Amino acid sequence: MISELRKSSISNPILVLKEWIDEARKSEIQPNPNTMSISTVDSMGCPNSRMVLCKEINEDLGYLIFYTNYNSKKSKEIESQNNCSVLFHWDPLGYQVRIRGKLIKSPNHESDNYFSTRKVGSQLSAWASNQSDHIKNRESLDNQFQEIMKRFDIQDADLGSTEIKLPRPDFWGGYRIWVKEIELWLNQNDRFHDRLSFKRDLIETSSGFDSKNDWVVKRLQP
Repeated sequence: MISELRKSSISNPILVLKEWIDEARKSEIQPNPNTMSISTVDSMGCPNSRMVLCKEINEDLGYLIFYTNYNSKKSKEIESQNNCSVLFHWDPLGYQVRIRGKLIKSPNHESDNYFSTRKVGSQLSAWASNQSDHIKNRESLDNQFQEIMKRFDIQDADLGSTEIKLPRPDFWGGYRIWVKEIELWLNQNDRFHDRLSFKRDLIETSSGFDSKNDWVVKRLQP
């Protein structure tokens, strides 16, 4: 556990994020140490926040990846406005990371590769759920799952298997969060916390975004 943040010792804040997640995982302080809150806005400018799992971090280019249903409410909001904010918090460690960035869909091969690593039960869930849509009751939802099991000839005993590979539905996949701003927050005594803010420019390209790790760092008052 670190005791203070020093500007001079941090050239890439994304590396610190990875280290903190790893520390939280090893300490076993929470079941999913890679949990993050991601906030988007709807067409009226109203914010929506929800918890998702950060599945990969590319520290060289500076983006995070999570996976979801492309027909969900969050995905529809991303289509109209791809700015987002992200929050990680590990209270027992006294660490917090705030991020602002741009969202873009992951390449198909990236989503395919991750989908194939999921247990077959989770693969079926992606097929069976029309995420965010209304449904009459839980029984109807369970029936949708059973119908997908029959479609792919999956038995109850197979649900925990990682050997069965289903095709990825085209309405499900990843998003890359390209980090534009990131703040590292470290708990200190008397609520006199350490805060370092890092900012960089994102360059829009034909395939998404690009950037260099030329972070401008400033210390913030608690």
